[in-house]
Amino acid sequence: MIEGRSVKDDEIHARLVEAIEKPERAHLWVPADAIEFTPHVLPLVYGDGRALFTIATINQRPAYWVIRGCSTWGCDMDGGDATGPDFGEMTDDFLTDLEEHFGSGRCGYSGESLFFPKGERHCDCEECQDDYVASWPEVDGCGGCSWSRCDWPDGFDVEPNPLSRWGGNLLKLPPSPIKSRMGAGDHD
Repeated sequence: MIEGRSVKDDEIHARLVEAIEKPERAHLWVPADAIEFTPHVLPLVYGDGRALFTIATINQRPAYWVIRGCSTWGCDMDGGDATGPDFGEMTDDFLTDLEEHFGSGRCGYSGESLFFPKGERHCDCEECQDDYVASWPEVDGCGGCSWSRCDWPDGFDVEPNPLSRWGGNLLKLPPSPIKSRMGAGDHD
Protein backbone atom coordinates (compact mmCIF):
# COMPACT_ATOMS: atom_id res chain seq x y z
CA MET A 1 0.00 0.00 0.00
CA ILE A 2 1.27 3.43 -0.92
CA GLU A 3 1.32 6.03 1.83
CA GLY A 4 0.57 9.70 1.33
CA ARG A 5 1.67 12.45 3.67
CA SER A 6 -0.47 15.27 5.03
CA VAL A 7 -0.43 18.62 3.25
CA LYS A 8 -0.93 20.67 6.39
CA ASP A 9 1.08 23.90 6.03
CA ASP A 10 2.07 23.01 2.43
CA GLU A 11 1.96 26.32 0.55
CA ILE A 12 2.18 24.70 -2.90
CA HIS A 13 -0.75 22.42 -2.12
CA ALA A 14 -2.85 25.34 -0.87
CA ARG A 15 -2.19 27.18 -4.16
CA LEU A 16 -3.06 24.02 -6.10
CA VAL A 17 -6.41 23.66 -4.31
CA GLU A 18 -7.19 27.31 -4.99
CA ALA A 19 -6.42 26.86 -8.71
CA ILE A 20 -8.23 23.50 -9.19
CA GLU A 21 -11.27 23.60 -6.94
CA LYS A 22 -13.48 25.83 -9.07
CA PRO A 23 -16.87 24.86 -10.51
CA GLU A 24 -16.76 23.55 -14.06
CA ARG A 25 -19.15 22.07 -16.58
CA ALA A 26 -18.13 18.92 -18.47
CA HIS A 27 -19.66 16.02 -20.36
CA LEU A 28 -18.57 12.46 -21.01
CA TRP A 29 -20.18 11.61 -24.35
CA VAL A 30 -22.62 14.33 -25.45
CA PRO A 31 -22.93 17.99 -24.42
CA ALA A 32 -26.61 17.55 -23.58
CA ASP A 33 -25.53 15.31 -20.67
CA ALA A 34 -23.09 17.84 -19.21
CA ILE A 35 -22.86 18.14 -15.43
CA GLU A 36 -21.61 20.87 -13.15
CA PHE A 37 -19.15 19.86 -10.45
CA THR A 38 -16.09 21.10 -8.62
CA PRO A 39 -12.98 18.94 -8.98
CA HIS A 40 -11.32 18.21 -5.64
CA VAL A 41 -7.65 17.78 -4.76
CA LEU A 42 -6.89 14.90 -2.39
CA PRO A 43 -5.26 16.45 0.71
CA LEU A 44 -2.30 14.06 0.58
CA VAL A 45 1.00 14.14 -1.30
CA TYR A 46 2.71 10.98 -2.52
CA GLY A 47 6.43 10.70 -3.23
CA ASP A 48 8.04 13.96 -4.36
CA GLY A 49 4.64 15.51 -5.20
CA ARG A 50 5.82 16.94 -8.52
CA ALA A 51 3.31 15.18 -10.82
CA LEU A 52 -0.46 15.60 -11.08
CA PHE A 53 -2.94 12.91 -12.04
CA THR A 54 -6.71 12.89 -12.40
CA ILE A 55 -8.86 9.98 -11.29
CA ALA A 56 -12.57 9.55 -12.01
CA THR A 57 -14.80 6.67 -10.99
CA ILE A 58 -16.78 5.03 -13.80
CA ASN A 59 -20.06 5.91 -12.04
CA GLN A 60 -19.13 9.56 -11.51
CA ARG A 61 -17.41 10.55 -14.76
CA PRO A 62 -16.71 13.24 -15.90
CA ALA A 63 -16.32 14.50 -12.31
CA TYR A 64 -12.80 13.88 -11.05
CA TRP A 65 -10.30 14.32 -8.24
CA VAL A 66 -6.68 15.43 -8.58
CA ILE A 67 -3.88 13.40 -7.00
CA ARG A 68 -0.47 14.96 -6.34
CA GLY A 69 1.98 12.15 -6.93
CA CYS A 70 5.56 11.22 -7.62
CA SER A 71 7.48 12.25 -10.74
CA THR A 72 8.90 8.71 -11.02
CA TRP A 73 5.48 7.07 -11.55
CA GLY A 74 4.46 5.78 -14.92
CA CYS A 75 1.03 6.28 -16.43
CA ASP A 76 -0.44 4.14 -19.20
CA MET A 77 1.08 5.21 -22.50
CA ASP A 78 4.39 6.52 -21.13
CA GLY A 79 7.49 5.24 -22.82
CA GLY A 80 8.13 2.60 -20.15
CA ASP A 81 11.07 4.45 -18.62
CA ALA A 82 9.43 5.07 -15.24
CA THR A 83 11.52 4.08 -12.23
CA GLY A 84 8.46 4.02 -9.98
CA PRO A 85 5.23 2.03 -10.20
CA ASP A 86 2.49 2.69 -12.74
CA PHE A 87 -0.37 4.86 -11.47
CA GLY A 88 -2.89 2.24 -12.62
CA GLU A 89 -1.42 -0.33 -10.22
CA MET A 90 -2.23 1.93 -7.26
CA THR A 91 -5.78 3.09 -8.03
CA ASP A 92 -7.37 0.95 -5.30
CA ASP A 93 -5.14 2.69 -2.74
CA PHE A 94 -6.07 6.12 -4.11
CA LEU A 95 -9.79 5.29 -4.05
CA THR A 96 -9.44 4.20 -0.42
CA ASP A 97 -7.67 7.47 0.46
CA LEU A 98 -10.35 9.45 -1.40
CA GLU A 99 -13.08 7.62 0.55
CA GLU A 100 -11.29 8.37 3.83
CA HIS A 101 -11.13 12.09 3.03
CA PHE A 102 -14.40 12.69 1.14
CA GLY A 103 -16.61 9.81 2.31
CA SER A 104 -17.95 6.71 0.61
CA GLY A 105 -21.16 6.80 -1.39
CA ARG A 106 -21.64 3.04 -0.96
CA CYS A 107 -23.32 1.08 1.83
CA GLY A 108 -20.70 -0.52 4.04
CA TYR A 109 -22.83 -3.66 4.35
CA SER A 110 -24.24 -4.38 0.88
CA GLY A 111 -22.31 -2.05 -1.38
CA GLU A 112 -25.61 -0.46 -2.50
CA SER A 113 -25.29 3.04 -3.92
CA LEU A 114 -26.15 5.77 -1.43
CA PHE A 115 -26.43 8.23 -4.33
CA PHE A 116 -29.97 6.87 -4.91
CA PRO A 117 -32.87 7.80 -2.64
CA LYS A 118 -33.86 5.33 0.07
CA GLY A 119 -36.79 3.96 -1.97
CA GLU A 120 -34.48 2.88 -4.80
CA ARG A 121 -32.04 0.97 -2.57
CA HIS A 122 -32.33 -2.82 -2.33
CA CYS A 123 -30.87 -3.27 1.13
CA ASP A 124 -32.64 -3.29 4.48
CA CYS A 125 -29.67 -2.22 6.61
CA GLU A 126 -29.87 0.91 8.74
CA GLU A 127 -27.54 2.87 6.44
CA CYS A 128 -29.64 2.13 3.33
CA GLN A 129 -32.93 2.84 5.08
CA ASP A 130 -31.73 6.27 6.17
CA ASP A 131 -33.01 9.28 4.16
CA TYR A 132 -29.43 10.43 3.53
CA VAL A 133 -28.43 10.66 -0.15
CA ALA A 134 -24.72 10.82 -0.99
CA SER A 135 -23.37 13.66 -3.14
CA TRP A 136 -20.15 14.72 -4.84
CA PRO A 137 -17.29 14.58 -3.79
CA GLU A 138 -18.20 11.38 -1.92
CA VAL A 139 -16.77 8.38 -3.75
CA ASP A 140 -18.68 5.72 -5.69
CA GLY A 141 -15.81 3.37 -6.51
CA CYS A 142 -17.98 0.47 -7.69
CA GLY A 143 -17.16 -0.46 -11.27
CA GLY A 144 -13.63 0.88 -11.40
CA CYS A 145 -12.06 4.13 -12.47
CA SER A 146 -10.13 5.93 -15.17
CA TRP A 147 -7.04 8.09 -14.75
CA SER A 148 -4.54 10.22 -16.61
CA ARG A 149 -1.75 12.68 -16.15
CA CYS A 150 -2.62 16.36 -16.05
CA ASP A 151 -0.70 19.60 -16.25
CA TRP A 152 -0.11 21.90 -13.33
CA PRO A 153 -2.33 25.00 -13.53
CA ASP A 154 -0.96 28.31 -14.79
CA GLY A 155 1.18 30.15 -12.27
CA PHE A 156 3.30 27.20 -11.14
CA ASP A 157 6.96 26.84 -12.14
CA VAL A 158 6.97 23.66 -14.25
CA GLU A 159 9.12 21.66 -16.62
CA PRO A 160 8.36 18.97 -19.22
CA ASN A 161 7.86 15.45 -17.93
CA PRO A 162 10.51 13.21 -19.53
CA LEU A 163 8.26 10.15 -19.04
CA SER A 164 5.25 11.47 -20.92
CA ARG A 165 4.74 12.30 -24.57
CA TRP A 166 1.10 13.23 -23.87
CA GLY A 167 1.34 16.00 -21.27
CA GLY A 168 1.41 16.09 -17.53
CA ASN A 169 4.26 18.48 -16.82
CA LEU A 170 6.21 18.41 -13.53
CA LEU A 171 6.60 20.97 -10.79
CA LYS A 172 10.18 22.25 -10.94
CA LEU A 173 12.37 21.48 -7.98
CA PRO A 174 13.61 24.53 -6.09
CA PRO A 175 17.33 25.25 -6.56
CA SER A 176 19.59 23.35 -4.22
CA PRO A 177 20.65 25.56 -1.28
CA ILE A 178 24.22 24.34 -1.75
CA LYS A 179 24.35 25.36 -5.42
CA SER A 180 22.68 28.70 -4.80
CA ARG A 181 25.35 29.60 -2.19
CA MET A 182 28.18 28.71 -4.56
CA GLY A 183 29.63 31.48 -6.70
CA ALA A 184 29.89 31.20 -10.48
CA GLY A 185 33.51 30.04 -10.27
CA ASP A 186 33.15 27.80 -7.23
CA HIS A 187 33.05 24.02 -7.68
CA ASP A 188 33.08 21.01 -5.40
